[in-house]
Amino acid sequence: MSRAVITLLGMISNSKPDYISVDGEVKKVFVDIKEEDRAKYYFSDELSLFKDRQNKERYINTLPLLIDIFDDRDIIAIATKKAKEIQEKTLKFLKLNTDILDNTVIIDESDYNRIFQQISDLLNREKYDNFIIDLTHGFRHLPILMIVNLIITSIKDLNKVEHIFFAKEIVNAKEYEIIDLLDYIGLAKLAFVLQNFNTNYTVGNKVIFRNEKYQDLVDNLRIISGHILANSLKTLIEGEDSLLKTTIQNLKDLKEEDKNIATFSSYIDEIIIHLDELQKLESKKDYIKLFELSKIMKDREYLLNSITLLNESVGMYCAEKIREVSPEISFKIDDFLRYDNKLSQYELASQSKELFKWGDKFRSPYLSLNKDEEKIIIKKINRDKKFINLLFDIGNLRNNLAHGNSSEQIDNVKGTISTMLKDYQKIANIKDEVETIKKIESIPKIKKVKKKKNIPTGIDVSKEKLSSLENMFKNR
Repeated sequence: MSRAVITLLGMISNSKPDYISVDGEVKKVFVDIKEEDRAKYYFSDELSLFKDRQNKERYINTLPLLIDIFDDRDIIAIATKKAKEIQEKTLKFLKLNTDILDNTVIIDESDYNRIFQQISDLLNREKYDNFIIDLTHGFRHLPILMIVNLIITSIKDLNKVEHIFFAKEIVNAKEYEIIDLLDYIGLAKLAFVLQNFNTNYTVGNKVIFRNEKYQDLVDNLRIISGHILANSLKTLIEGEDSLLKTTIQNLKDLKEEDKNIATFSSYIDEIIIHLDELQKLESKKDYIKLFELSKIMKDREYLLNSITLLNESVGMYCAEKIREVSPEISFKIDDFLRYDNKLSQYELASQSKELFKWGDKFRSPYLSLNKDEEKIIIKKINRDKKFINLLFDIGNLRNNLAHGNSSEQIDNVKGTISTMLKDYQKIANIKDEVETIKKIESIPKIKKVKKKKNIPTGIDVSKEKLSSLENMFKNR
């Protein structure tokens, strides 16, 4: 397995000239930096495995340190021509082999696009299985371009980057602690996943994290995504330990326990609110569940999902109206859903819808109803003309989208679905509970004004009057 260390080379104190004046005496730059004057570098506890590799603790910069501890890896520098020249002088002064810089990737710091591509090409070299990155001496835009590339690389291959070194200044120019920034790449990926889920319910199949809690959360979101995009809400929300309830609790725990999450906690809050709204649908009737989910999918522009769910919702609404004809028929529907095959709900919605459309009979043997029972249902259901037309329109649009959308533009489809949802909501008298709650919460709260108690402060009377009053009441 071939491994490498990539380091960004700097200019060492703003690119000092070959000779400088110190108290009037001209000295060579590096000769002036004695061993005891060099900065102290040490690894943080999370990087303790590298502590034993250090042969000393003081270095001019991190390049000699990397050479010191990584004799088993290739060291690849990224630098401008000037930075490389300065580093070569540094290595010569330290009597270290300058051949280490033969692999240097030379950059033009004004060409951002080119730098980004050079870093990408380096990280994608098939020769190397993984990298350690040292960002310590990167300047201005260079670390940013590197970090973006590392995020992309980490999404594609979790193990490609082992560590991201950065020498955190403890005492200016005297003491540095080398920390690992790799966890921040994980945070960036997690933020991306959360925002992506919030926007369109998608979670990449190959997004992998070292942090187990992050991984468990993302795995749950991926499963939720799959169910929602498959129009399969029932599995998510039913039961005391439903996946939605478990995921909501995991999100709350993560937000509470992981302080690093604070920077994008708003993403987590949005998901918690949304998943909680979905979970509350558990107690609603099937046609309302399907209606609400249809609205959600329309807003996220999953138009085929939206019209499919709406088509099922109107079918279940028709079934609900058939239930109301008599308790006996309602019991038969319950039995059908309980004991029939997995497609029983689809069959119930489809057959009920067809009865409303044509008003004569069920299109196939159904619910073990006799002809007299069918006639009773047909006579008692309210076949409103506007609703019947809506049933046909929804079914036609669903079939059109499912078979290649041969005649509609996307904008037209979204507008049409929005209109259908509004019309259906009025006909079925479905309350917009989410909007109602928002409106209630937006009403300014009336502040209670505390009434001042009227406490007597006494009577202002003369001594003569007081004496008269005492004589009047003393015998009572």
